[in-house]
Amino acid sequence: MRLEYMNAAARAGQPGGIAPLGALCSELWPQMTHNGSFAACMRVLDTGKAEQGAFRWTQANTYRAADYEYQATRLGADRLAWVLRDNSERVLRAELLAQLTAALATAGTLASVMGILTGQIMPAVGATVGAAVLSEPGGDQYTVRHIHDAEQSLQAPAPFSVTAPYPMAYTARTGRALFFTDPAERTEAFPQAAAFFTERYHSTAVLPLTVEGRLFGAVSFHFDVRHDFSDSERGFLTALVGQCAQAIERARLQQEAAYKQAQLEALAEVSAVLTTSLDFELGATFDSIAAAVVPRIADGCLIHTLGRNGQPELAALSHRDPEQQQALRAMLERYPPRLDAEGGVGAVIRTGRHELVTDVARELDRLARSPRHRAALRELTPAASWLAVPMARSETVIGAMVLIQATPANTLFTERDVPFAQELAHRATQAVVQARRFAVHSEVAHYLQQSLLPPDLPEVPGVEIAACYHPGHQGTLVGGDFYDIYPTSATAWALTIGDVCGKGPAAAALTGLVRHTARAAGQWHTQPHTVLQAVNSAILADRSTNTFCTAAYAELNVGTAPMRLRLTLGGHPHPLLRRADGTVMRLGTAGAFLGVLDNPPLHTTEDELHRGDLLLLFTDGVTERRSGTSMLGEQGVHDLLARMPHASAAETVAALENKIITYGPTPPGDDIAILAVRIT
Repeated sequence: MRLEYMNAAARAGQPGGIAPLGALCSELWPQMTHNGSFAACMRVLDTGKAEQGAFRWTQANTYRAADYEYQATRLGADRLAWVLRDNSERVLRAELLAQLTAALATAGTLASVMGILTGQIMPAVGATVGAAVLSEPGGDQYTVRHIHDAEQSLQAPAPFSVTAPYPMAYTARTGRALFFTDPAERTEAFPQAAAFFTERYHSTAVLPLTVEGRLFGAVSFHFDVRHDFSDSERGFLTALVGQCAQAIERARLQQEAAYKQAQLEALAEVSAVLTTSLDFELGATFDSIAAAVVPRIADGCLIHTLGRNGQPELAALSHRDPEQQQALRAMLERYPPRLDAEGGVGAVIRTGRHELVTDVARELDRLARSPRHRAALRELTPAASWLAVPMARSETVIGAMVLIQATPANTLFTERDVPFAQELAHRATQAVVQARRFAVHSEVAHYLQQSLLPPDLPEVPGVEIAACYHPGHQGTLVGGDFYDIYPTSATAWALTIGDVCGKGPAAAALTGLVRHTARAAGQWHTQPHTVLQAVNSAILADRSTNTFCTAAYAELNVGTAPMRLRLTLGGHPHPLLRRADGTVMRLGTAGAFLGVLDNPPLHTTEDELHRGDLLLLFTDGVTERRSGTSMLGEQGVHDLLARMPHASAAETVAALENKIITYGPTPPGDDIAILAVRIT
């Protein structure tokens, strides 16, 4: 075979860089007959099949002695191309650096960067053991993030002290690289660490993690064979660790941005909870706050408030792991936190100071109150860190919130997280205060409203009576709807239902005025319209209010057969009458609102009620019940009565009540009063 062509790289191996074209290859490179290359070329020419392999170049007067990879391809019947690739350490390192740089460029999380470092880089350079120590952002805590050991599985992150007398601590603290060729050098420099290094730790390299002069950790490589750490190898390891440092910085910045965004979203969601949730007794508010935090910000969230016995009581508990959540709840039920504890929830509530724990195992062991308590704590899945902050209003601490970081891959809580946790606890405190205030106001409103309704429905001969009252969704305000039934003579009974404009104390006062005026006037006046005229005069005479009301007043004479009903409407919705045969009709003549005119037009109508007839009186909260753009209306009540031709008074009221509640996706906004009378 004669040489026909050489590229520039091939010519570089010839004296003077001149290609001896036309010369015999066996004369130019006699070692080809010894290393099998010449035989490979002949096989390619004979078979036409390309072939590749490797050999050791030994002819020092041409190319340097090194390992080469070859590829031979036939170009014609008697011509072939011979390609050599230098597989020297320099080329392999360059290729490895390029591959790992590309992998690190796509690593979006700290865990993925650590996975490339310990899962690819350390094995690729021949390290049998290695580790990475990182400082936690926002604090002076250091953590052994990942450990590579060819004989052991990946270990979980653990706290690390940079003041320890170890090579890793020294480099992480000072930023100076260390290279030890043999164990004696390492032992001389760090005698206190000698016990930790076995025969698998022959040579050691420790390099700092820095970006733009900022030191935030170190990486160690341990080899079970001797490494002289030439300048080229030191430069190579430095380049690898530098690429890792850049990738860690990018991942941390991305993680920090995502974490801040998650914090803002959590605070926004908690704020939304505060504007919509007022349920303190059932804990819905606290559950919503915990749900806003887990798993967006933390793996777990606990909220404790001071109970009536002066001890912390669990108000909410959420954890991303259902089994861990159940275990935590069971442990807290068995061993609830105490106010006199040296740490944990009790200490935070007692002192009003936050608590940040990163060495969770040691802290739990310290907080154990007994051997059994210690055993129960050890059964829990170890957390990586927790942050407990007080829930305070003015100078009074009413509880504590605890955020738990249980996933080792996540960044530990540090002092940088305290302001966010304090703001979260502050908003949770607002929820407590708001919910407790709402509970008190609701209770007051409930008892006041009950005072404006008859305590019990009377028993009327030959008549079945049922009624209900529902306050609107603003349960802290007394409504203006009312109903009443009372005797006016030996055989006559007054039926009253009304709706005072407005809510709150003023509406409650006017409701009482209307109700009691109607009762008093009913004893002296025999005509329903004169009763409502008296109510109208009483409202106008009350100078403390400028409001009005609607009312329906009916007198039912049970001493006649059939019974007779006289009805007057003062701007109130028409009652509906369902006859025994199922026919439904409206009763009464429309009249003016009460409290507006001196002499409002009021009309009295008379009707006969027979056995099986049912009279239904209601306020406008029934007919004006909405679902989107639709409204129940009088027709909706009419249709319900028609579908229940033989229902009792109680069944009719229950059916209408259920219809109103389920008609829309939200609770009724207005008060509702219903009074049903059925002739038996």
